[in-house]
Amino acid sequence: MYSHVSALTILFNLFDTLSALATQVNDQPKEAITKGLALYNLGEFIQAKPYLTVAAVAGDRASQYALGEVTRRQAGSITDEAKDWYRLAGAQNHVYALMRLGDEASLKKAKELAQANAAQAMLELYELDQNIETLKKAADAGSLEGQYILAAKYDQDKTLITDTEQRRSTIDALLKKAADAGFSKAVHWNTNRAPINQDFPLRRQWLEKRAQLNDVNGVLNYGFGLSGFYQDESGVDVEYGFTRDLVKGYGLIWLVLETTSELSRHDSAREYLGEIAEEMTPDQIIAAKAFAQQWKTTHPPMSEFRLAYSDID
Repeated sequence: MYSHVSALTILFNLFDTLSALATQVNDQPKEAITKGLALYNLGEFIQAKPYLTVAAVAGDRASQYALGEVTRRQAGSITDEAKDWYRLAGAQNHVYALMRLGDEASLKKAKELAQANAAQAMLELYELDQNIETLKKAADAGSLEGQYILAAKYDQDKTLITDTEQRRSTIDALLKKAADAGFSKAVHWNTNRAPINQDFPLRRQWLEKRAQLNDVNGVLNYGFGLSGFYQDESGVDVEYGFTRDLVKGYGLIWLVLETTSELSRHDSAREYLGEIAEEMTPDQIIAAKAFAQQWKTTHPPMSEFRLAYSDID
């Protein structure tokens, strides 16, 4: 016998099922965006490419630009495939994608988009015109990347500030401002710059800050320091003054190795991990991996923190 209530129940159940499927389909590009960009930021380009492709095809402009960058880096030049992804991102007003294309129309559009007087816009405009005054405006407007690049420019081109002491103090001020705000490259440079590089407590503090940002190289260096990598024959850490902690050191190095495969120091780090494992008990290694998992859940995704566009070191 026909039941109106039963029919409605079936229809509602079908609707719920279709809604769940639709949500799942819609979530796939979102997951691909998150995963793809995280791997891209980490420098894991081979792993990132399939996720970025899904996200780029779905229309995400950041993924389109990232996929163009991956293709460019892997080929060593801007290929036709890379240009295709840059064009898609550029059509959605991605300034750096338009700059990579480099044709007259793209550069004109990029310049128009970068005219707004804001920190990011000023940095984009500098990358277009390479005018040091524009870079100063970006730094003054609060661009951390702009502050770092300006410090690097002053360091590389002594004619920009001819007085040695003024140049040093200006670079120090720019780096400290960017480092205090958590710009990882500035933190790293600050750590290795005199007089901080001679002050072990301060140097440890800056390395730990870089590691807390989850900069992959900062985490690896922190793990090396804690595990005793920098110790001399008498057991003294001559780089940072760390007290040896094999569990935490092993855990951090292991985490980097588990998270990456394309890192330039991957093989040497794995070899070193094997060496310190010989000094540890099975329980210590279990504790180290537990510490690593806790670190992973309490920190942002690991990243190389590359500059957005510039290839400056």
